[in-house]
Formats: sequence, C-alpha cells, structure tokens
Amino acid sequence: MEEDGSADGRVDRQEMAVPQGTFRLVRPDATGRAPLRAWDAADEMALRHLDEVGLVEDDGNDAPTVVVVGDGWGALAAPLASLHPTVVVDSYTAARAIVANLGANGVDPGSVTIADPLGPLPEAIDVGVVKVPKASAVLDHHLARLAPRLAPSATVIGAGMTRHVHSSTVDAFGRWIGPTATTRAVRKARLLLATAGPDRATGPDGATAPEGATGAGRGSRWPRETTLDGPGGPIVAIAHAGVFAAGRLDRGTAALLAALPEPGTHRRAVDLGCGTGVVGTVLARRDPAVEVTFVDDSALALASARATWERNLGDRPARFVHGDGLLDPEPIDCDLVCVNPPFHRDHAVGDATAWRMFVEARERLAPGGELLVVGNRHLAHHAKLARLFGRRRVEVVGSDPAYVVCRATVAT
Repeated sequence: MEEDGSADGRVDRQEMAVPQGTFRLVRPDATGRAPLRAWDAADEMALRHLDEVGLVEDDGNDAPTVVVVGDGWGALAAPLASLHPTVVVDSYTAARAIVANLGANGVDPGSVTIADPLGPLPEAIDVGVVKVPKASAVLDHHLARLAPRLAPSATVIGAGMTRHVHSSTVDAFGRWIGPTATTRAVRKARLLLATAGPDRATGPDGATAPEGATGAGRGSRWPRETTLDGPGGPIVAIAHAGVFAAGRLDRGTAALLAALPEPGTHRRAVDLGCGTGVVGTVLARRDPAVEVTFVDDSALALASARATWERNLGDRPARFVHGDGLLDPEPIDCDLVCVNPPFHRDHAVGDATAWRMFVEARERLAPGGELLVVGNRHLAHHAKLARLFGRRRVEVVGSDPAYVVCRATVAT
C-alpha cells in the first residue's frame, strides 16, 4: 500500500479528494495483500459532474431526493450525506464498510439510509446515481426498480469503468429511464446521463418491462424459477439477478450434493455462501430432523435461498443470516458446514476468503463436526485443510477432472 502522501509526494490510496470535500475511505481487505482503493475513477467522475451541474444543491428549502445504487464502500454516500440519500447495497460487508467510513469522516451514519436491493425506495426520486455493475441482469434489476419511483424531471447518472459500459448498457438506461447520452471516457471511466422519459416502466417496483427489454427486463422478471435435477428428485431453484449459477446446477454444487453425509449424521447444518440455497434445501429434504442455517454476504442471494427453501419445503423452519461468514454478525454453532468458497472477490484473486471460511468453520464446529468443501482442483483445498484440521482428519470424498470435494473433521 502507498503510504500517506506528504513526506515523499506520493498519493494516499485511502484519501479521495472531490469537490464535496476530502474523504479518507478504507476498504475491507480480503486478499491479505495491500488494501485496494475504496473508490474508482467512476465515483470521482460522478461526484464532479453532480457538482458542476448543480443537480444535488440543497437550497435549504427543497432538497432533492437522492438514491445511490451500488456504492461499494461509501465513496458516494459520504460526499452526498448532507442530502440524506438512500443507498442501495447488496453486500453486508459493503454496507458495514459504508457505515464505518461515514463515522471515520465525521459524518453521522444516520444521515444515510442503507437499503437492500429488494427494500422500499423513496417516492419521487429527483437524482439517481447508479454504479454500473459487471452483470447486465443486476443493472436491469436496479433500473427496473428505480424507473417507477422517478420524479417527472429526474436525472439518473450511470457511473462505470469502461470495461463495464457497453452499447447494451446504454440501451438498458434508454429503455428503463429515458433518453441517454454518454460522456467521453476519462481515466477509463465513463458516465451515462439519462433523463426520465414518459415511456419508462410504470408498474410497482418496475413490474412493467419496456417493449424490447431483454434479460431481466423481459416479461419474465427476476426472480427466475428453474427446475433442477437434484439427488432424490427434482428441486426448484429460485434466483434473483446476479446470484451465482442462476438457472443451472453448476458442476461444483453437483459434486458437493453427491458427497453430502447420510441423513441423521448431523443436527445443525450451515449452507455457507448459500447462493440460491440448493445445497441446504437438498440436505433438509433428505433429513427431516436437520436444522439448516443459510449464510451469504449478498442480500439477493439470501432472498433467493429463502425463496428456494419455501418453494420446496413450505413453512418448515430455517434460519437466514445476511452476514460475512460464521462469526459476523454473530457466531453460529453447527456440526456441519457445506461451502463452495470463492477464489476471487471483485477483481482480487486469492484464497484469503476461503482460508477465513475454513478457520471460522474450525472454530464454530462442534467436536466431531464436519466441513465439506468443494473447489477447483488447482486450488488445492486439501492441503490447506490439512494444515488446519490435521492431515489424518482430511479426506477427498468426491472428485471429477475439474473439482474436488474434501471433508475435514474436528477431533472429538
């Protein structure tokens, strides 16, 4: 990480200077390496544009209603906090970081309303700022929800790095919001400037898709329901936009399902990083006595898991935790953890997240409890688990040319 900049002229990677002020922002580090910046050029470009055109000026009498979508770590929330924006965030980790960064910059966290991607939005939104996500389905989801809440003369600004802004991105803004222009790229960032048009979606929460919409904007909106060929019979999986393996049974999950323990082996199971919740739902369907907890950092994933559970198992009790692992927001006791850990987070690639999951599982599992892990063969999870649990307590219980399923057992 670059040090604080004054001594040798280097720029502090944690300090963002924009027209609204200078803000020191910290991003949670999942890699174990030098922390990544908590903002990008698209954040800076959007804030400068808002200042130049005066879209968010507060004259003291009629402050605009502002909604920010996809602010990762507070780079937009902190500079705009005086306008009391609603900030839509999917990630538990990101929401927690926003609150921390607001407080660290002397901003009352209560001045910002943090909402999940399925929560209510304000009426008559004057200004929307949307960080353009990698997945077009997620963009459609957000624009579909914004559209019917916009004031007649509203402006929606899309801010994205050029690698995420395509002709289809411009088309999505045009369909859902109205006439859209793009700016020139600056430092590999670009803005999309959309003005609310009379033909945008008008149904509740964007229920009416504009003519010609594709993906999530087609008549069959998210969430999507798919019948999968699971062990013990078909299982209906329900996925919200952007959730991993939406509409399919990926090979890793299939390998994990094939290696699930026999019914009656465990009483308290956790589907960690649950996604659509297929693993925990199949586990419960096989074992009527098991208690299942679903955990995911993504609110959309957790909502998918809840919908999948209810679609297949009705009102059978289960626990759903929007959190970061087995310790945050609260410790979870268990005797079985099933996980397909990610090996990348945003643009950072590494095994730090997986290792933390393994460590937390080792801490929370009861004596004799099991951690069931699936991963790409090249990740060598077997060796990492052996370091943590002991070589004799780790075994390979399933594999194919691409994936390996390992079981690690806590000593009794």
